[in-house]
Amino acid sequence: MIHPLLDTTQVISVIQQDGVPFEVCAEALASHDRGRNLLTVELRAFLRAEKHDHIGEVYSPAWLPAPQKITEHVDAEEAHAVASDVLSNWRHKVEGSLPK
Repeated sequence: MIHPLLDTTQVISVIQQDGVPFEVCAEALASHDRGRNLLTVELRAFLRAEKHDHIGEVYSPAWLPAPQKITEHVDAEEAHAVASDVLSNWRHKVEGSLPK
């Protein structure tokens, strides 16, 4: 049976694109298959419009890391902690990709 563990979108920073503020977001969706002891974490980074007249606008410029899918064999007791570590590493990767 597959159990959801994590479904989060975290704002890393706010940047301006063409004069419009966008949140730089890191997203993680994690689940654990207890029958196979398999953790799956789907990662994505994107920009999300902050202003009301641009609400719903989301895009991924080339400088953001490409989406990733991580799978690890871990016991159910460790799955949440490992998923949190994967998210933390993803956040650092997204932060490191920000334009200077």
